Parts: sequence; C-alpha cells; structure tokens
Amino acid sequence: MEMKDDAVVLAARPRPDAAAAVVVVTLRRMNSSGDGRMSYADNSGFQRAIASVTKNARQELAAALYRARGRPSSMVIADLGCATGPNALLMVLDAVEAVLAVAEESHPSPPPQLHVFLNDLPANDFNAVFRLLPSSPLAATGCCFVSAWPGSFYERVFPEASLDYVVSSSSLHFLSMAPTMRTEHPNRGRVYVSESGPAAVLDAYRSQFHADFLAFLSCRADEMRPRGLLILTFVARRTARPTAHDCYLWDFLADALMDMAADGLVDEEQVHAFNVPFYGPCLDDLAKVIAREGSFTVRTMQLFDISRRCLLLQSASDDDDDLPQWLAMETTSTVRAVVEPMLRAHFGLEAMDGLFCRYSLRLEEYYRSNTSRNKDDLTNVFLVLEKKLH
Repeated sequence: MEMKDDAVVLAARPRPDAAAAVVVVTLRRMNSSGDGRMSYADNSGFQRAIASVTKNARQELAAALYRARGRPSSMVIADLGCATGPNALLMVLDAVEAVLAVAEESHPSPPPQLHVFLNDLPANDFNAVFRLLPSSPLAATGCCFVSAWPGSFYERVFPEASLDYVVSSSSLHFLSMAPTMRTEHPNRGRVYVSESGPAAVLDAYRSQFHADFLAFLSCRADEMRPRGLLILTFVARRTARPTAHDCYLWDFLADALMDMAADGLVDEEQVHAFNVPFYGPCLDDLAKVIAREGSFTVRTMQLFDISRRCLLLQSASDDDDDLPQWLAMETTSTVRAVVEPMLRAHFGLEAMDGLFCRYSLRLEEYYRSNTSRNKDDLTNVFLVLEKKLH
C-alpha cells in the first residue's frame, strides 16, 4: 500500500486463480493553491455557476426552516465538501443571509447565533478558507461562529442530533473509492462507465454509489435534528443507461491516456487498471437508496442542465467559431483542477501536461462536431431531503 499526499493507490498482486488485481483509487484533495494557475480555487467558476442555479430555492428553504423552528436563538449550518477557494463559504453564506433576513423581521430581537461547520477531506486547504473569513460577509454579521470539521462525509463527522441545515454542492458524485471489479480490468481502455461499456462495469459503479450514498444518508440521519433539511446538488443523468454525452468527459480522458500509452509515455496496463471514483446516478438510483435508508422524506428531486457558456462575460452564439476552443480550454482547466492529484499519483507528474493537452484537443473536436457542436451541458440533480421525526 503506497500512501501519497493527494491520493491513495492500493495495488495487490494477481492471485494464482487469475482473479482481478485490485487497484483502488480515492480522491484525497483537489489541486491546492500551490498548484498555481491549475489550482481548484482559480478553476471553480463552473461549480459556482451550478450553485447559483439553486441559490433562491436554498435560501427559501433556510428561511422557512428558521421560521418552522420558531425563530430559535441558535442554528447549526453545515457544508459537506466545501473545498477551498472563493466557493468555500458560498453555500453557508447563502443560508446565513436568508436566516438573518427573517430574524430582522422580528426586530429588535437579537439575531440568532449561527454555528457554521465546514467539512471536507483532511487534506483540504482549510487554512486558505479561513484566510477568506475576515473579508467575508460572514464576519460582518457578528453572530456567526465558523469551524472546520475534516473527515469523509461517508463517515460520521458531527455530534449526534446537532445539525439543522446541511448543504452539499458538486461533491457527492465523487465516490469513497473507485469500484472493485470481479474480473481483471474489464474496463480496458476506459476510466469510467461508457455508453457501450460492459454491463459489469456499470453494475460495479452503481453498487459502489449505492453503498456510499447509503452510508452518507445513515451518517446524516444520526447527526441531524428532526425536520432538519439536507440539500444536495451533484452530477446526475437522465436515463438508467448512461448516454455518450453523460460519459464524454471521461471517455476523452481515457482516449488521451491510451494515446500516451501508444507513444510509450505511460504504461498501458496502468490505464486499464485505473477507474475514477466518480458516478453520476439516475433518479432511480437515488430513490432506491433513500427508501432503503428510511430516515428522510423527499421534498424535491429534480434534474437541471447547465452549460459553461453561462460564464461568458460577453454574449456568444453557437455559431461563434472561437467558442469550441474556449469551451475546451475551460472544461480542461476545471477537470484538471479536480482530478489531477489522483492522476498524478497513478501516472506520474511528468505525464500531466501532455495528457491535458491531448484532452483539450479532443474536447475541441467534440465541440466542433456537427452532432455535438458546443454541447457542453452538464446534468445535475437538486435533492432536498427532510429528516423524519422518528
């Protein structure tokens, strides 16, 4: 077992019975501020845009919960997978603003004390997050107490029955680990499920997601107070069987890796052994796990699509000849900031620049194609769960 700062790669030798060699990849952190222009902090605008889609609904839910609780003197708000950079305080700030707006209605009563818990994996750059606090509106309220709670949200993180309002955005599509396969490298040449890939690979990914999401809900059920809200946004898909567009970001990454293997720049067997710890579920996946765990009532479960084009500062039409290149470059930067640490641990630092150069070219070709021109939309689910009384 080899431990690295940003990922864990567990390799077991093949057994004599020819069963699968096991390679488990886990996401430990995203590119930190030390990674310069490739840092997550500088390349998380798309995640911010995703969060903006649900902002009004989240704020209405926070305000309604505060009223339903009888305008209590304190509330606990938690963000699971806060990451680092400018988005790290975004989700909790939205909730705090909504609660304080309601509190002002009952002026001159003092505002509630709001305990804000920020959670992410232990390797997350929490120091960078807390450096943002003095200039954040959170500090100006005078009634917010912010703390970090490192740990995997697939395990218990918080005290029992301590949380009122829990939010997570752009995090739960990452699994606790890549799924293990029953046979040796059934996903050869791929790093994720694909439209025409083996059913066994999809089954393995689905099973891993079900196990992880069940653990996630069970832990939150212990940590949340009755009638508390769990508000989640993450990558999903519309159909039980993934489409080509559901998988293209990972398919092209696999293609770029196989190109490098053909040129002798990475080991082809390493490509066959690598699977990303990621899964975009369909609604049936979610419904089954929620029903099985049993502690939550579904208040909202809806899909929405968002395009990176919403980040353009100036209007651009689909006929803009520069748009495919811009989409490819921006998408590459976002993906690299998130997944480079685990790729670096598996394939080596020296392979990264060449890999993402090839990746960007493949994306540009996709965005220029007549059948997929500028089609960069990403499906997310907005899921609101209420903790049952019993």
